[in-house]
Amino acid sequence: MGSEDLFHKRKVRKLADSERKKAKRQPYDKVLIVCEGQKTEPIYFEEIRLFHELDSANIEIDGACDSSPMSVVSHAYSLYIKELSLGDSYNRVFCVFDRDRHSTFHEAVQRVEAINQELVEKGFSDQVNFKAITSNPSFEYWFLLHYNPTTKPYAPVQGKSVGDQVIDDLRQFIPDYKKTQKGLYQKSINEGTLSLAIAHSKRIFESANRSNDADSCTNIHELVLYLRDMKGA
Repeated sequence: MGSEDLFHKRKVRKLADSERKKAKRQPYDKVLIVCEGQKTEPIYFEEIRLFHELDSANIEIDGACDSSPMSVVSHAYSLYIKELSLGDSYNRVFCVFDRDRHSTFHEAVQRVEAINQELVEKGFSDQVNFKAITSNPSFEYWFLLHYNPTTKPYAPVQGKSVGDQVIDDLRQFIPDYKKTQKGLYQKSINEGTLSLAIAHSKRIFESANRSNDADSCTNIHELVLYLRDMKGA
């Protein structure tokens, strides 16, 4: 069998898979969430998906790229183009990455803005939108906001990364916390801390944007609220 026949058969199979997914999909947005981490972030967002009974045919969570912010955005864009070629584009694409000490952080944020501008120019802006979901210094800062609305600036110290310092602070409230921790979304519902975290995060993020001061802030609340409310949107 020639390579052209193999290519044709693979394309036909992909289109058939795409049609099956479309048929199964529920009548709300199709969403892609690409995370820099393979464990912490995917576990948390999968818990939100399950808690709110969002269909896996609508919500795709991917942690298969490396931790560089630019890799997250590039991987998300590649998956978007792949689905677009099958005629089944995402409605929203979220790129989740940390500030930490990443050298490509600002470049990645700018790349997301450039992709959205590109979509506007192509007339796709009403159909799909990319969004950078960032945490400074790390994803665990979001969990810390459930208990402490700190804006403490974190800086590397000998033998301790900024991410490790956030985890140390988080363990004052969740002593057994680990990167593969499960049940944190359910815990926040049971303890009533989710609404506190959302309020703290929104206030701190907006204040940081106004003052152009990016110390210890996150906009994870935007993605959490979007997932929580998407069935009723």
